[in-house]
Amino acid sequence: MNSKIIHSVSVFQEGKLIENAWAHLAEYTTIGHGDSWQRLNADEVIDGSGQVLHAGFFDTHCHGGNGFAANNSAQDILGILDFNQQNQVTRNIVSLVSAPVAEMVRITKECESLLLDPRFLGLHFEGPFLSHEHRGAQDPDALKIATDQEVQAIVECKTIRSITVAPECLSDSQTAVLEASGIKLCFGHSSAGYEETLDFLTKHPESVMTHTFNGMRGIHHRAPGPVPAAIETDTYLELIADGIHVEPAAARLIPAERLILVTDAIQATGQPDGKYLLGEVKIEVRDGVARTESGSLAGSTLKITQAVKNYARWTNNLELALRAAITNPEKAYKVPAQPITSENHFLFRVNSN
Repeated sequence: MNSKIIHSVSVFQEGKLIENAWAHLAEYTTIGHGDSWQRLNADEVIDGSGQVLHAGFFDTHCHGGNGFAANNSAQDILGILDFNQQNQVTRNIVSLVSAPVAEMVRITKECESLLLDPRFLGLHFEGPFLSHEHRGAQDPDALKIATDQEVQAIVECKTIRSITVAPECLSDSQTAVLEASGIKLCFGHSSAGYEETLDFLTKHPESVMTHTFNGMRGIHHRAPGPVPAAIETDTYLELIADGIHVEPAAARLIPAERLILVTDAIQATGQPDGKYLLGEVKIEVRDGVARTESGSLAGSTLKITQAVKNYARWTNNLELALRAAITNPEKAYKVPAQPITSENHFLFRVNSN
């Protein structure tokens, strides 16, 4: 095994950013500080100035990329995993947009073999039990009120990790069945107000808010809406930090210790502007921004590396941004931290586009 020293680098490990550090990557990994690396021998020495050494990002909400779309097939999902790894993502919860339940279940069965791939931590169903009023780019023909038979079909799938629901589209007993099966409940694309959201999140305290501020009521001083309810509870909150979905000033309202940076990336990510499909919905990407024919935002073409850079700039705090893309999703989904190893490490240059 070839050994490697990376020096003059910032190391992100166990939720902490260590500056002016070094790493000796061999059979075992050693992390140190300052110039003490000079006493060590290695086959390769790399100057990591201006970079962060980490073990990989964790994207919990991604629909596609590089021409691949999760709703198409397991083969497309494998393409998404490969593309995301090129962008320093080593763990993925891959998202399906709303479709008939039978079609979404079919994809889950196709994906069972992918569970052997450590990069694939399961599927996220973004629907179909969602509000028409706040559907965003979801196919209106696919949205519906849940039936007991559909809920049972979903909980019997082996690859579902999470599901975004509008509380008004399911009964309490149906959400209880989903949660009891181990599927993470996510609040989103809902018409619920503050009280209804608080009730849902209090009953399901380990929930996640799907792309906070998007697909839900906004904040008004006499009708505060869902976001304050999530902030007041133990809910983790997703954020699409592209500066288009949410203004930085609003993004900073989310408690940093419960923030999860996500891409909500679509098939067009890493591809030229043009016309694409998001599920069955026609969309067009102009200047990197995806919209439906009616003008609704339709996912993003964001990469997690850019999301981290954006949030670090908005808050002037790189450590918080790294936690939001690594540590916080690990905590929310109870996933063990990944160590930095000779086989698994990335250098992330912060001050670049």
